[in-house]
Amino acid sequence: MKGITFLLLALSCGLTQAQMGHPNYPDNGNLIKDLAARVEKLATVTEKMGLMETRLQTTERELEELKKATSGKHQVAFSATLRESGSGDTGPFNVDTHLKYKNVYSNMGNSYNPATGIFTASVKGMYYFRFSMMNSATPNSVVSLMKNDQRLASVWDTSGTDANDIGSNAAVIPLEVGDNVYINLAANRLIYDDGMNYNTFSGFLLFNM
Repeated sequence: MKGITFLLLALSCGLTQAQMGHPNYPDNGNLIKDLAARVEKLATVTEKMGLMETRLQTTERELEELKKATSGKHQVAFSATLRESGSGDTGPFNVDTHLKYKNVYSNMGNSYNPATGIFTASVKGMYYFRFSMMNSATPNSVVSLMKNDQRLASVWDTSGTDANDIGSNAAVIPLEVGDNVYINLAANRLIYDDGMNYNTFSGFLLFNM
């Protein structure tokens, strides 16, 4: 920018000298026109570069604002399966029971507790949860996705001659900080699992609210 400004000044001086009949710049109409055209062209280029510099500064500010807006965003995601090893039925129990998915694949944000089977929201937002269930040799399985004490979605198989059916369900729900989400095994029901990991519980934060 400084170099272009210097050139503009130099050409302007040259034009003035030519107009004044300076000995180094004879009074030549073509020279004056040429200098005038060059000054005008450089002025246009300078204006365009000024606009580009303004746009660049605006873009840099927007990038900084975006960095500030996205920094500190919570990252919450988890996925777990019911058994760490072995095979067999879980249940039946006399009362509704929280299933404890102990084989944790991921737990970004540490919001899921494998000791209790409960996911606790650490940030207000919209979340996605999914779970799957495998029934036992005798179909007698009912599991539900719970938000606090509210039943949101269920998978069941309590009749039929075929064994080891599998089903899944999912939900997108809003959560406040401290809300609990877990999978509930209904009283007097049971599910089956083995090393194939049929029973899963996963969830993640879609966006903050």
